[in-house]
Amino acid sequence: MNEIVIPAARRLKTESKLYLAYEIPDFVRDYYWMFVTQQDEKNIHYEKLKITKPFKPRSTGKHSQNHHANGHVQQLCVQTGIDFEVMKYYTKKLAISRGYPFDTAPDGAVIPWSETRIDTTQCGYWIEAIHQFAAEHDYWLKEDDFGVL
Repeated sequence: MNEIVIPAARRLKTESKLYLAYEIPDFVRDYYWMFVTQQDEKNIHYEKLKITKPFKPRSTGKHSQNHHANGHVQQLCVQTGIDFEVMKYYTKKLAISRGYPFDTAPDGAVIPWSETRIDTTQCGYWIEAIHQFAAEHDYWLKEDDFGVL
């Protein structure tokens, strides 16, 4: 285990300006201590910290953003004959100009993030890019009151 993501740790007030303290949510506490134990066994007593504001992950399940986006991608695949993963990747690349996050490969190539890493706003950028692509190429996207049928 090389990494544990703690989506929202509560910062605790301390008297010292030299030390930080955080309350770790119950659902990751056991994993964290397993991680610390493994590091201690290797005589590693430091951790890399990345502190960001917490975010609301994109929604999943029926009538969710994730279902909406992937349903539209499926509809485009039926109409274009393009492979699902290829269309998904392509539409995410289109969404980068709207603010969809990406990583940069060693050769400078842009790699859009997986849905598992994005928040609701970023998923919205992807959905908007899919809608725009369909409109510009005269493809139809069927939706119901909750998103995609």
